[in-house]
Amino acid sequence: MKLVLVYIFLLSALSTNCFSQNLAGTISQIATEYDMMGGSLVVFCENEFIEEVYWGESDDQRNIPTDFHTKYRIASISKTITAIAIMQLVQQNELGLDDDIDSILGYNVQNPSYPSIAITPRMLLSHTSGIVDGSTYSSFLAATTNATVIPNLSQLLLSGGSYYSTSLYNAIMPGTYFNYSNLNYVILGTIVEKVSGVRFDTYCMENIFEPLGIDASFNPADLDDMNQLAVLYRKVSGVWTPQVDNFQGIPPSYSNLDGYIPGTNGARFGPQGSLRCSARDLASIFMCLLDMDYCSNTLLQGQQLNDMLEQNWTYNGNNGNNYYGLFRSWGLGIHRITNTPNNDIVLPGSSQMFGHTGEAYGLVSDAYFDTTRRIGLVFLTNGVGTGYTTGSNSAFYTIEKDIFDAVENNFQGQNCLNITANETLLPRSARSLSYAFENRVIHIRNESAAASNELWIFNSIGQLVGIEEIGLGDVEVSLKAYPCGLYIARFNNETIKIIR
Repeated sequence: MKLVLVYIFLLSALSTNCFSQNLAGTISQIATEYDMMGGSLVVFCENEFIEEVYWGESDDQRNIPTDFHTKYRIASISKTITAIAIMQLVQQNELGLDDDIDSILGYNVQNPSYPSIAITPRMLLSHTSGIVDGSTYSSFLAATTNATVIPNLSQLLLSGGSYYSTSLYNAIMPGTYFNYSNLNYVILGTIVEKVSGVRFDTYCMENIFEPLGIDASFNPADLDDMNQLAVLYRKVSGVWTPQVDNFQGIPPSYSNLDGYIPGTNGARFGPQGSLRCSARDLASIFMCLLDMDYCSNTLLQGQQLNDMLEQNWTYNGNNGNNYYGLFRSWGLGIHRITNTPNNDIVLPGSSQMFGHTGEAYGLVSDAYFDTTRRIGLVFLTNGVGTGYTTGSNSAFYTIEKDIFDAVENNFQGQNCLNITANETLLPRSARSLSYAFENRVIHIRNESAAASNELWIFNSIGQLVGIEEIGLGDVEVSLKAYPCGLYIARFNNETIKIIR
């Protein structure tokens, strides 16, 4: 067999100890210090996972440990997925970012102080619409979840509606002022339904999750295994107390969905915060935003992805509520990290990052990536016994800052390692070659009828260091015996990078 491969690497020094061993030890200390119920951390580099750490329990009552299958209600990071759904419809010319939402919803949504100014999807995505979570927002959500008949969103937004209040609108011109708002994304979820003609949870399943081959949903009843769903906790008077998703392995049944008409109230599926997803699968979604080719354009084309990441609002001192320095710049469904000292730093070595944060029912979540260093992370925890506090040197919670610093301090080098080989990039669900960190194994799906197929493993300077005979079917090849370092695996014209 003749080898016709040329690899060029931009290498940083790799220590003799694995990245994982150092990071896992640090995370264990942080988990103990903050009395965490459980958690997941995934670190990715370009289009490959470089570390996964799981700790604690996902369900305390049933003693279920957290692992790579564990799914969480990820809170506001859900908004980025809602934004992806909107941008897909923009890509298909089904709606425009600067359309008047009146023309989409079929009724007039007006700021009472500026009735002639159109409110647009762009404003909703960037939290500059002037629509805020006013005094009646919570009661509307409660009715959406619990009422026998789900109320129409117009009952909240229109004057004279059962849940209408002028407190839902800032007395500031739409498009000029930032105010983070869950209601903005309730409206966007409803727009997805109105334009697509299907329920919001169904749209996301068919157009985002299934094409990527991941088990995630805005409807927990659709998950493959309810035992993999983490319970979210708060510690109340010293006792871990379930807050949401304490389903005991039994899928929930939602009777008020009977007869629901898509486009009337997407809040039923929580486009603002109710996605259930594992850390690994969430990382896969954000890897698509970092490296569009990773998903072979499954999610978005270049223009729509650029629109999401580009600046739509930046704090100038008086043009919005920056939440004590946490929110200083915003794209479309994307929190833009400006790396301002004592404010919004995620990884100290990254001058700019993109992503989202979340908090609800005891959970805290973060998903961010750096387009220059090509590194990203996802952090999820289902409860912290010590509670959440902030310090003087960051607008993020101290536990988040400690997790971020742990990743930075254990990260090998200033930039991720780049491969300039001619790699075959297929949709994730169609690939036959992948690497899993939980057992340090390469997974291969071999459907070739050839009598013999071989997996070739190369070291960081292109030397062939291993050949494995691969039979038909699903095959696992362990790398536990290999020293720590960078490797390239090639099988059937597919190439993956591995940091062991």
